[in-house]
Amino acid sequence: MLMAIESSPKMNEVIACQRYCYRDLTKWPKLNKLCQAQQEFFRRLIIDLNLEQDEVIKEATRLGKTHASMAQYGLKPHFLDIWNQHFMILLERLRIDDEYDKREYLRAWSTLISFVVEWMNYTYSREMELKRKNTK
Repeated sequence: MLMAIESSPKMNEVIACQRYCYRDLTKWPKLNKLCQAQQEFFRRLIIDLNLEQDEVIKEATRLGKTHASMAQYGLKPHFLDIWNQHFMILLERLRIDDEYDKREYLRAWSTLISFVVEWMNYTYSREMELKRKNTK
């Protein structure tokens, strides 16, 4: 998350909801809370829900709605692409001695994240369309 925010100053502004943010992001309590929420999200998908497709869709939809509610602060779906890119960079740095295992590990994470992000983007788009219709 830190790498994604550092690569996109706009993301930092949006996450801070246009309020003052710490200059040293590692000391920002909200960043720690967001990172813990991400860890819990994926732990829940993998361990509690056993990656059941319908459950993953439900959770991604819920998170997509949350992201859509942040659109008022400038949150855009492409921020997920930035986050995804940096998450994969971190995973690639992991030391896994067996090349086949590492390739499979990266492929599994890439598949999961792509699926979740796709559903989040779909939900975000649908929510924004509903908001536009309701304001007419």
